Parts: sequence; structure tokens; C-alpha cells
Amino acid sequence: MEQIISNLRPFTFKVFLLSAFALLFLAPGCNSNGNNRDKQPLAQNATTVNIAPDSLKLTSNVKLDSLLRLAATAKQDTNLAKLYSDIGDVYSVNDLEKAKEYYIRLKNLSEKLNWNEGFYLYAAGFSIVLAEQGLTDSAIVISSQALDLAKKENNEKWINFTKIHMGEFYNIIRWNETALQYYMEVLPSYEKNDDKKKLGDLYYKIGSVYQLMNNMKKAIYYGEKAVTYTDNEPNSLLNLGQIYSCAQQYEKSKSIYKKVLDIFKQQNNVYGMGWVYWNWGADAMMTYDLYNAEIYLNKAVEISRKIDIPDLYLAALIPLGKLEEIKSNFAKSEEYISKALPLTIEQKNNDGEKVCYMILAELSAIKHKFRENLQYWEKIESVDMAKSNETSLRSAAEMEAKYETEKKELKISALEKEKQLVIWLSIAGGAVSLLALAAFILLWRWTVQKRRLAETRIKQFEQEKQLIATQAVLEGETRERARLARDLHDGLGSMLTGVKMNLLELKKGATLDFAEVERFDNAVGMLDESISEMRRVAHHLMPDSLSRFGLKPAVGDFCKNMPSVRFMYYGNESRLNPELEAMIYRSIYELVNNALKHGGATKILVQILQRPDSIAFTVQDDGCGFDPSAITEGMGLQNIRTRVAAFNGIMHIDSKAGEGTEINVELRIMETI
Repeated sequence: MEQIISNLRPFTFKVFLLSAFALLFLAPGCNSNGNNRDKQPLAQNATTVNIAPDSLKLTSNVKLDSLLRLAATAKQDTNLAKLYSDIGDVYSVNDLEKAKEYYIRLKNLSEKLNWNEGFYLYAAGFSIVLAEQGLTDSAIVISSQALDLAKKENNEKWINFTKIHMGEFYNIIRWNETALQYYMEVLPSYEKNDDKKKLGDLYYKIGSVYQLMNNMKKAIYYGEKAVTYTDNEPNSLLNLGQIYSCAQQYEKSKSIYKKVLDIFKQQNNVYGMGWVYWNWGADAMMTYDLYNAEIYLNKAVEISRKIDIPDLYLAALIPLGKLEEIKSNFAKSEEYISKALPLTIEQKNNDGEKVCYMILAELSAIKHKFRENLQYWEKIESVDMAKSNETSLRSAAEMEAKYETEKKELKISALEKEKQLVIWLSIAGGAVSLLALAAFILLWRWTVQKRRLAETRIKQFEQEKQLIATQAVLEGETRERARLARDLHDGLGSMLTGVKMNLLELKKGATLDFAEVERFDNAVGMLDESISEMRRVAHHLMPDSLSRFGLKPAVGDFCKNMPSVRFMYYGNESRLNPELEAMIYRSIYELVNNALKHGGATKILVQILQRPDSIAFTVQDDGCGFDPSAITEGMGLQNIRTRVAAFNGIMHIDSKAGEGTEINVELRIMETI
């Protein structure tokens, strides 16, 4: 088995394992009793599955009948409103539309009675139902209304409760920073009151968000606190186990999974057991324990079929397909992946779809079906592009929403101040007309200044929005260059090398005359040139030395290959933000090529000066030069200026016709968290 594993392409196997964990983040939270729906905050992407015994279902029906009888004869008061809330809670287990009907009744009656507590109960229950129906944006709107009302009343209980709901809704749509902000705003209040149950639930949610943000140190910290405060509640334990798995602390995660499995067995929670087996099998894959991985993943499949859990079934199929490939059972592997692929497309699971195409690409390469292999790599690229576009759109939507919220708050503030001004002037005008007129003039000028200040702030927000968008584009460009370089080197490069080896092997067993040998050697030579050209293109897209060793080695290698370029580096050589390093490298690359191509330079000097808080670079040449004020900058210089501006840098051009060109760029080094 070890020999089989060693024959795998390490990069592909690692990508598969990491991508498989993306399915875990889409897995629903395991509810210990299956019907706990009393308007408690949603778990991350939680989907309640009712696996309670029939006796519990019967109890729920009896409770519903009793509540409906009471509501039929109750007076139109707050007690009836509470009954509507309870009926909505019971219906929300199995009949979401009925639940919405009673929550709306609760809202209407509460407005009629002017009872704000009823509106909070309505917002809490109705927003959860909307979220479970996939209407998360509407759920956020309802919760925002409740939060505004709670803030006006200074109702700490409902402020905290609604903020936690808002955090969970934003977590569902993957606005992780916004979700974390809401959770952190509630944390001081809960810690002050030392409510262990509420603190445990909140630590659980914060740890889950940090896990999604790949900040494993903080995820572990809050996950362990959640387990402590919830007294080893199985959901918190399972969440901590998943965090340990992502942090590659597999002995700890294994110990926790054993404990959670025992708890779920005692509770007869088959749903929870299925996800424990999947997590355990995923850990076994990560530690190359393929024997146990197959056992646990098959148990997960068995449970998913028994109680119909599509997400669990899909999550187990893909690693099982990989296992069969490792064992050289290629037909069985293709059977598993063929079942999984349409499910990933149906569930819009880009990570799972990509993994399926990667395994199919490997299987086609093993079978020497190179046309199919190329087709699968094209599909992988298509999935990557779709995911990248989705991430960019989500980031833009979040940024636009925040911008519009701040803009709205500024307008509301200005309108309130104008209203206060009118009231004040009316009172003052009744006393003394002259003083009122003077006060009006002074206050009007003050209002104009405040309005101008507000307009200035709005313009600043727009500029910041544009800079953030530019940075997002540059980051996307850097990632795309790195991905293309990697795909060229690991995909096409491996295939061309394989073709060359097959041709040379074919030559050994064939009898060729001199002319045929010469044509064969020419073909092999052209293939070598193609491999070299592919490597050169991949290197210029994203130099390997830049990502591995940093800016100085990468720029040094580039200048060393240019006989007319001299490179000098001053200051410390500490690593910078990867996006900043890529931007500086690409700018120097563009400026040197411009000097050679357009300036006709024979000598070029490239200098980099790195300080603790800033970095500057200069490209100086003895070319023909130009007058910066007399001509419009070309696309090359304009692109560089845009990139520099995105990092809040300064670019200066010093050039005269016939006297060469010197371009200086200075950037501040921002600390990364």
C-alpha cells in the first residue's frame, strides 16, 4: 500500500485532501435531539433532520392540537400573541409555510396591541424560517428591523439575541468578517453576566467562523472554550474535532470523535453518528490510514442511505472514489465519481465538482486517454473561474452593502440635524425676529459646512471603494497567474514529458533508416523546445522563486538573464505581503521591458531599498527618454500607476527626450494580521 501511495502525484493528492474538507464546511450541524427549534440561533448552515422516536413526534402533535384549541377561544391580548408564537415554533419543525402564517398573525396582533415583545418574537421565528427556505437576505432585513427597535428601547436582551441572529445569517452567505463583528459585539455582555450556556454557544459560533477564515489558532482557542462552557455537549465537541482536523492535530481530533460517537450512540442519534464516521474517515485519509478510511467512509455511506442524507452521501462518495483509484480499482473508482459528480453540480458544490474532475483526469491519464484528460482539465479551469467570479461578486456585494449603509446613515444624520434646525428656528423666531434671523444665518452656515463634510466623506468612501476593488482585481490577477503557471507546469508539462518518454521508448523497439531517424530526432527536438517554451511562459507568469524565496531572489534572477541590466538591493530582506511582492515584481518586469523595447536602452539600473516601514524601487535607463508632460502615458505605465495607487504608493517619472528615464516608486509596508 505504501508503494501505491508513493506512486501518486503528491500535489494532486494533497489538493484532493484539502478540497475534500471543503465539503465538511458545507455539512449540516448535528442536532442532538432532532427537533430543538424554539427560536434558538441557527447553527452554521444548520439543517434540522427529525430522527426523533415516534413517541416524541406524537408528543409534538398533541402539543400542537392543545395550542390550536386554546388559540381558538383566547381573547385578542398578549396571551394570544404568545400562543401564535408557540404554534409557529411547533409548525416550523415540519411545515414552514404554516409556521410563517402564525408568525405573521403574531406580528399583526402585536402591532395592534403596541406590544414590542411580540415583534421581537415574530422577527426571531420568521427570520429563521426564511433562512431555512434559502431567503437569507430577507431574514437579514427582518432581523435588522428588530435590532433597530431594540436599540431605540435600549433592550440589551434583544439587542444581543438579534445580533447573534444577524451573525448567523451573514455566516450562511459567507460574509465571515461581518458575522464575526456581530458575535464580538455580543461577547462582552455575555462574559460580564457569566451565562455559561450562552457563552458556550457563542464561543462555538466564533470558533466556527475563525475556522472558515482559516485562522486555526483562534478557532482552537474558542472551540476549546465552547466545550468547557457547554460541559462536553456533542455539537461543540464535534466542532472542536473538526477544527483539530483542519489544524492537522489528528490525534486530538480522533480522541474527540471517539467521545462524540459514544454520546450519539447513547442518544440513538444516527444522523450525528454518520457525520462522525465521515470526519473520522477524512482524518484517516489525511494520515494515509487507507484501511480505516475505507471502513469509516463506508459506514457513513450506509447511514446516509438509511436515513437519506444527501450531503453525507456525496461527502463520502468522493474520498471512496479516490481510495479505489489508489488501490488500482479504476472501474470502481470511476463508478463512485460518476455518482458523485451530478450531485455536486445539483448542490452547486464547486469544490466537490473540481475534485471529481481531478480524479477523472487522473483516471483518463492512467488509461492513456489524453483527449479526455485535457477535457477534464478544461472543466477544472472552468470551475475555478466560476468560483473566483463568485468570490469576487460576494466581496463586491459585501463592500457595496457596507458602503450604502454608511451613506444612508450619513443622510439620516443630516436630515435629523436639519429637522432640529427648523424646530429651533421656529422657537427663536417667536421671541426676537432679529436674533432669530442672525441665529438662522449662523446655523445655516454650520449646516452647509456639515453637509460639505458629509459629501467629502462620501467621496472618500467612493475612492476607498475604488481602491479596494482595484486591489481585489490585482489579487485575483496574482492568483490567476500563479494558478496558470502551476497548471502549465504540473499539467501540460507532465504530459509533454510523458509524450517524449513514450517516443524515446518507441524508438528503441523500432528499426528506422537514416532519414526516418533524422525526422524522429527533429520531432523530439521540437518537443524539447516546446517543453522549454512552456516552462519559460510559466516562469514569467509567476516565478517560482518569488513565491518560495521572496522579492530579492526573484528580481535578481530576472535581471541576471538580461545582459544590459544591473541589479542592486539595499536594506533588510524580510518577506512582504505576497500581493505586494507580486505587484513590485510585475512593475519592474514591465519597466525593464519598456526601456528595452521602446527606449532602446543599452544600460539599465534596477535598485530596491527596503526599510522597516516602507519599500522603494527605481528603474533607470540610458534610452531615448520622453517628455512626461508632452505625451499621454501608454497602457503599460498607466497599469503600473494604477497598481501602485491600489497599495497607496507614490510613483514619480523623471525623463527628458534624449537623456534617458528614471522612474521611482515608494510604498508603505502595512502589517498583515
